[in-house]
Amino acid sequence: MSYTLQKPYTDKQRADFIVKYNHNQGLRIENIDGNLFALEKDEIIKDGEAIKNPDYELEQSLARKEVFEREFFETSLGWIRRKVSMKDGSTKDFLSDLLLPIKAGLELGQSVEIITYMQPDFTQEYTTEYIISLQERKIATPDFIQECLMQTVADFNGGESDLTTGDEV
Repeated sequence: MSYTLQKPYTDKQRADFIVKYNHNQGLRIENIDGNLFALEKDEIIKDGEAIKNPDYELEQSLARKEVFEREFFETSLGWIRRKVSMKDGSTKDFLSDLLLPIKAGLELGQSVEIITYMQPDFTQEYTTEYIISLQERKIATPDFIQECLMQTVADFNGGESDLTTGDEV
């Protein structure tokens, strides 16, 4: 539910409005033509009135997808988390800290298990518990290593790249 403080108002009324609705209730404050609106996260101002944003769910899905694709990269085995939490509580970068040891293990004939993720349903809330539920354990392959190396090159170049020639695709 939105609230409005219409002009004219005093500095004290303005401050009280912001404290009550933003600081205490977490509503978003917007100033439209000098009138202050305290809005829920799914509300927008249209023609000077607060309304439910008809595109809110789509916008949230797209925002969740953007966050996911920034924190993970896709391989043939599944999505890989870029920042990996280790059992000892430390955090490692998958591509710069873990890829070469995984590659070395494969070259030594070891079976190296990695954690991949299924792509989430972006219409659902993006929580830690939900992301953990998408985990799958897979065995690393030479093709997987090649894909990760290509991702490293793409990250370095700021876009997709052909690992063999260095050309942008």
